[in-house]
Amino acid sequence: MTVLTLKAGQDHLEKIVSTRDPIKGIAEFVWNSLDADATKVDVLFEQNALGGIENIIIKDNGLGITHERASTDFENVGSSWKRDNHLTQNNRAIHGKEGQGRLRFFSLTERANWKSTYFDGKNHQEISIFIAADKLQKADVSDPQLSSTDATGTNVELSNLKESFDWLLTEEARAAFSDIFAPYLLKYSGISITYAGQLVDPKTSINCDFEFPLQTVIVDGGAIKDIEVRVIEWKTISENRRLHFGGEQGVVLGSLPASVTAPGFSFTAYAYSPFFQEIADANLLEFDSLTDPKFSKVIDHLRDLLGGYFRRRMAERSGELIDELKAKGIYPYEGNPEDEVEEKEREVFDIATQAVSAYSSEFKKADDPQKKITLRLLREALKHNPDSVSQILHEVFRLPKKQQDEFANLLNKAHLGNIIAASSEIADRISVLEVIKTMVFNPKHRQSVKERGELDTLVQHNTWLFGENFHFTLSESGLTKVMERVAIDLKNKRTRKKVTKPDGKVGRVDTFMGRVVPHPEGEKREYLLIELKRPILKVKRKELDQLEDYVSAVTTQPDFQNTNTFWNFYLVTTDYDKKLTDRITQIDRPVGLYIDKPKYKVWVKTWGEIIRECEGRLKFIQDRLKVEVSEDEIESRIANLRKLVLKEDTSQ
Repeated sequence: MTVLTLKAGQDHLEKIVSTRDPIKGIAEFVWNSLDADATKVDVLFEQNALGGIENIIIKDNGLGITHERASTDFENVGSSWKRDNHLTQNNRAIHGKEGQGRLRFFSLTERANWKSTYFDGKNHQEISIFIAADKLQKADVSDPQLSSTDATGTNVELSNLKESFDWLLTEEARAAFSDIFAPYLLKYSGISITYAGQLVDPKTSINCDFEFPLQTVIVDGGAIKDIEVRVIEWKTISENRRLHFGGEQGVVLGSLPASVTAPGFSFTAYAYSPFFQEIADANLLEFDSLTDPKFSKVIDHLRDLLGGYFRRRMAERSGELIDELKAKGIYPYEGNPEDEVEEKEREVFDIATQAVSAYSSEFKKADDPQKKITLRLLREALKHNPDSVSQILHEVFRLPKKQQDEFANLLNKAHLGNIIAASSEIADRISVLEVIKTMVFNPKHRQSVKERGELDTLVQHNTWLFGENFHFTLSESGLTKVMERVAIDLKNKRTRKKVTKPDGKVGRVDTFMGRVVPHPEGEKREYLLIELKRPILKVKRKELDQLEDYVSAVTTQPDFQNTNTFWNFYLVTTDYDKKLTDRITQIDRPVGLYIDKPKYKVWVKTWGEIIRECEGRLKFIQDRLKVEVSEDEIESRIANLRKLVLKEDTSQ
């Protein structure tokens, strides 16, 4: 007999071979059998008189463990014959490469005994190997002896269980074991694996088998390319939904909970990439907490991918019901979806309707007119306030809490609320641009449009017109007072006459509009000041000089001296005199930038330039959403603006 001592301490070995998953511990021995080209592997559980498990036995008809290989592999961790081989003798994928799998018994039992028969080229020999859990670094390997049989193979007996492990005999455990070896058995024919006396045959249990296009995930430092992803839906009901990882097709190295919302589906997902072999070698597949940032990003991508797949599958399942509702005229949508947003909305609506039809007794009892009203309510909620749908499913349809939670999670994963909010904002921006174009370019409106009360009312709620950094701005009374003070002072200097409003009060005369730009630094202030000129006015040198006077006066006010303040001034007009072109088109500056100082910038822009820049930013999304603004809507918005101005003038 030879006593082999691993070149690693007990503490280190316990750390790298421990597993919280007993199925994985057993599976490692089955993988060793398959790597030895076994075509038949049996996992047996010897039970005592009370039905408890006493021993676990894994038997195979593989090539066996030679004495030479045992002397090499059982003396090294991280070095195995498999490391330099990518395929078995029969050209099957190899699972292990680190020589750790044989020690996985540590988490299950106190002892592991191997009895192996192999052919050395002349004779059939047999050896035995023994390892104790408390001395993982030592392996007792017997001297080879002539075998009494010509059948090669290995029997591993795991004895003295550390726990009862009765769970291993349940259907849930059997399903978990089958999930691990399903892709291998589907890939390689002629292989038989039994678990507790039952054949593992995935072909008879598959409801649907789908392979995704190769996936690429961008991570820090590069990309993880060509990830193969496969999802198998099972006929049998099981809650054991897991995402398995392998270095290559058919081989499973480890797994994590799938964490995907898929009501009514039993499934297992598989992902293959050399990257997962690296993660397995680093022993990171044993932890639910994803400590590797690249691995974490890949998992997020895979879970999103699977989430989208099952949303589509749930929508497909609801197809029969939807067809019935359409035939009765109850379905609240007509024709094909107008854009991608409505397509996503319908997808979620169909799934919600399927849930309502399956679980709501009130909906089942309702007559067709009542169902029609109810589903229209559900549609409106999805269209305008997706976040309210979960509450509706609870209060109106009385769905069980589990179904409510699943749908709420589905809605969250679908990001429908964000999609609808974003698309509504884009659509509104496009509408605003169309209204402005009509007001400043259409002769019908251009002659009568007022910069005060009409254009400025529209602009102050849409300061994104001047750039995304001005998407969100606020009014501030202090700034308004300073602007009025400066405007009146400048006007008095020009006319030598005090300027007053019709009611006799001192008032601001220029059409400057001031907005505060929120800034993450509390002590820093940034302002956006806009002067809008009447569309019929062509800006000349006089207006530009007045602008410069205003800029100088505002920036030197004592309110802002020695403060961390930045100013953005915009003069907006329909057209300007060509003599000004040289002043606002300077080398190494964007067109329209008139003054560029450390504390402020002054821009002169035409409506044509502003609209063209905005349309450029929105064009791609507009094309995808197919947003169109009718003439009636444009005229209606202009009319509403004028009503607002009239109302304000009457109240003064």
